[in-house]
Amino acid sequence: MKNVFTPEQVAQVLGLSKRTVISWLQQGKLNGIKVGNRWRVREEDLDKFIDEPNMYFTDYIHRARFIEMQRRTQARDRNLISSIYILSSLSKPLDEFMEEGSMDVDAIRRATRFWGPLERALVQAALCLYDPTQPADINEVFSPLDSKGFEVMMQALRLRW
Repeated sequence: MKNVFTPEQVAQVLGLSKRTVISWLQQGKLNGIKVGNRWRVREEDLDKFIDEPNMYFTDYIHRARFIEMQRRTQARDRNLISSIYILSSLSKPLDEFMEEGSMDVDAIRRATRFWGPLERALVQAALCLYDPTQPADINEVFSPLDSKGFEVMMQALRLRW
Protein backbone atom coordinates (compact mmCIF):
# COMPACT_ATOMS: atom_id res chain seq x y z
CA MET A 1 0.00 0.00 0.00
CA LYS A 2 1.25 3.46 -0.86
CA ASN A 3 1.85 6.00 1.90
CA VAL A 4 -0.44 8.97 2.38
CA PHE A 5 0.85 12.02 4.24
CA THR A 6 -0.81 14.78 6.23
CA PRO A 7 0.09 18.42 5.51
CA GLU A 8 2.13 18.40 8.74
CA GLN A 9 4.22 15.46 7.52
CA VAL A 10 4.71 17.05 4.08
CA ALA A 11 5.77 20.30 5.75
CA GLN A 12 8.35 18.41 7.80
CA VAL A 13 9.73 16.60 4.75
CA LEU A 14 10.01 19.81 2.71
CA GLY A 15 11.19 21.94 5.62
CA LEU A 16 8.25 24.31 5.25
CA SER A 17 5.36 25.45 7.39
CA LYS A 18 2.06 23.59 7.45
CA ARG A 19 0.38 26.81 6.30
CA THR A 20 2.56 26.92 3.15
CA VAL A 21 1.77 23.29 2.31
CA ILE A 22 -1.97 23.84 2.73
CA SER A 23 -1.76 26.99 0.60
CA TRP A 24 0.02 25.03 -2.16
CA LEU A 25 -2.64 22.30 -1.95
CA GLN A 26 -5.42 24.89 -2.26
CA GLN A 27 -3.66 26.59 -5.20
CA GLY A 28 -2.99 23.29 -6.96
CA LYS A 29 0.81 23.67 -6.82
CA LEU A 30 0.94 20.40 -4.90
CA ASN A 31 -1.49 17.60 -5.79
CA GLY A 32 -3.54 16.37 -2.89
CA ILE A 33 -6.78 14.70 -1.96
CA LYS A 34 -9.34 16.33 0.27
CA VAL A 35 -10.99 13.82 2.57
CA GLY A 36 -13.84 15.64 4.24
CA ASN A 37 -12.22 18.88 5.31
CA ARG A 38 -8.70 17.44 5.62
CA TRP A 39 -5.93 17.31 3.03
CA ARG A 40 -3.87 14.24 2.28
CA VAL A 41 -0.92 13.87 -0.11
CA ARG A 42 -0.11 10.56 -1.76
CA GLU A 43 3.52 9.48 -1.70
CA GLU A 44 3.75 9.47 -5.50
CA ASP A 45 2.38 13.04 -5.65
CA LEU A 46 4.97 14.19 -3.11
CA ASP A 47 7.76 12.41 -5.01
CA LYS A 48 6.62 14.02 -8.25
CA PHE A 49 6.48 17.44 -6.58
CA ILE A 50 10.02 17.05 -5.20
CA ASP A 51 11.39 15.76 -8.49
CA GLU A 52 9.80 18.45 -10.64
CA PRO A 53 11.46 21.85 -10.85
CA ASN A 54 9.07 23.65 -8.47
CA MET A 55 12.01 25.57 -7.14
CA TYR A 56 14.26 27.74 -9.21
CA PHE A 57 17.28 25.68 -10.16
CA THR A 58 20.07 27.24 -12.18
CA ASP A 59 20.49 24.06 -14.22
CA TYR A 60 20.08 20.29 -14.12
CA ILE A 61 23.32 19.82 -12.17
CA HIS A 62 22.10 22.19 -9.44
CA ARG A 63 18.86 20.21 -9.15
CA ALA A 64 20.67 16.85 -9.11
CA ARG A 65 23.14 18.02 -6.45
CA PHE A 66 20.33 19.40 -4.31
CA ILE A 67 18.47 16.09 -4.43
CA GLU A 68 21.65 14.13 -3.64
CA MET A 69 22.67 16.43 -0.76
CA GLN A 70 19.17 16.32 0.67
CA ARG A 71 19.16 12.52 0.41
CA ARG A 72 22.58 12.28 2.05
CA THR A 73 21.68 14.56 4.96
CA GLN A 74 18.05 13.47 5.28
CA ALA A 75 17.45 17.21 5.70
CA ARG A 76 14.23 18.09 7.49
CA ASP A 77 14.82 21.51 9.00
CA ARG A 78 14.65 24.74 7.03
CA ASN A 79 18.12 25.90 7.97
CA LEU A 80 19.78 22.84 6.50
CA ILE A 81 17.53 22.66 3.42
CA SER A 82 18.12 26.32 2.50
CA SER A 83 21.87 25.88 3.01
CA ILE A 84 21.94 22.75 0.88
CA TYR A 85 20.03 24.60 -1.82
CA ILE A 86 22.76 27.26 -2.00
CA LEU A 87 25.69 24.86 -1.73
CA SER A 88 24.25 22.64 -4.46
CA SER A 89 24.29 25.61 -6.87
CA LEU A 90 28.08 25.97 -6.70
CA SER A 91 30.36 24.82 -9.51
CA LYS A 92 32.26 22.36 -7.32
CA PRO A 93 30.50 19.68 -5.28
CA LEU A 94 30.64 19.78 -1.50
CA ASP A 95 28.87 16.46 -0.88
CA GLU A 96 31.81 15.06 1.09
CA PHE A 97 31.10 17.55 3.88
CA MET A 98 27.49 16.42 4.31
CA GLU A 99 26.30 13.80 6.74
CA GLU A 100 22.95 12.80 8.12
CA GLY A 101 21.28 15.82 9.70
CA SER A 102 24.26 18.17 9.39
CA MET A 103 27.25 19.47 7.52
CA ASP A 104 30.84 20.16 8.50
CA VAL A 105 31.00 23.97 8.56
CA ASP A 106 34.72 24.21 9.31
CA ALA A 107 35.66 21.80 6.52
CA ILE A 108 33.49 23.72 4.04
CA ARG A 109 35.16 26.99 5.04
CA ARG A 110 38.63 25.46 4.57
CA ALA A 111 37.73 23.85 1.23
CA THR A 112 36.29 27.06 -0.22
CA ARG A 113 38.67 29.69 1.15
CA PHE A 114 40.42 30.19 -2.22
CA TRP A 115 37.29 30.22 -4.37
CA GLY A 116 36.18 33.33 -6.25
CA PRO A 117 34.21 36.12 -4.56
CA LEU A 118 30.81 35.08 -5.93
CA GLU A 119 31.06 31.50 -4.73
CA ARG A 120 32.63 32.51 -1.40
CA ALA A 121 29.70 34.89 -0.84
CA LEU A 122 27.23 32.07 -1.54
CA VAL A 123 29.11 29.73 0.80
CA GLN A 124 29.10 32.37 3.52
CA ALA A 125 25.35 32.89 3.07
CA ALA A 126 24.70 29.14 3.16
CA LEU A 127 26.70 28.70 6.35
CA CYS A 128 24.90 31.63 7.99
CA LEU A 129 21.50 30.18 7.09
CA TYR A 130 22.59 26.83 8.50
CA ASP A 131 24.10 28.28 11.67
CA PRO A 132 22.93 31.84 12.48
CA THR A 133 25.88 32.28 14.86
CA GLN A 134 28.28 32.29 11.87
CA PRO A 135 29.63 35.80 11.22
CA ALA A 136 28.33 37.56 8.12
CA ASP A 137 28.37 41.04 6.69
CA ILE A 138 25.39 41.66 4.42
CA ASN A 139 27.53 43.69 2.03
CA GLU A 140 30.06 40.86 1.73
CA VAL A 141 27.26 38.44 0.92
CA PHE A 142 25.13 40.45 -1.50
CA SER A 143 27.54 42.81 -3.28
CA PRO A 144 29.47 40.12 -5.26
CA LEU A 145 26.29 38.35 -6.45
CA ASP A 146 25.33 38.32 -10.10
CA SER A 147 21.70 37.79 -11.19
CA LYS A 148 22.02 33.99 -10.95
CA GLY A 149 23.53 34.22 -7.46
CA PHE A 150 20.84 36.66 -6.40
CA GLU A 151 18.08 34.28 -7.59
CA VAL A 152 19.70 31.43 -5.68
CA MET A 153 19.84 33.56 -2.53
CA MET A 154 16.21 34.66 -2.86
CA GLN A 155 15.02 31.05 -3.32
CA ALA A 156 17.09 29.95 -0.32
CA LEU A 157 15.55 32.70 1.80
CA ARG A 158 12.06 31.63 0.69
CA LEU A 159 12.91 28.06 1.69
CA ARG A 160 14.25 29.26 5.02
CA TRP A 161 11.33 31.44 5.98
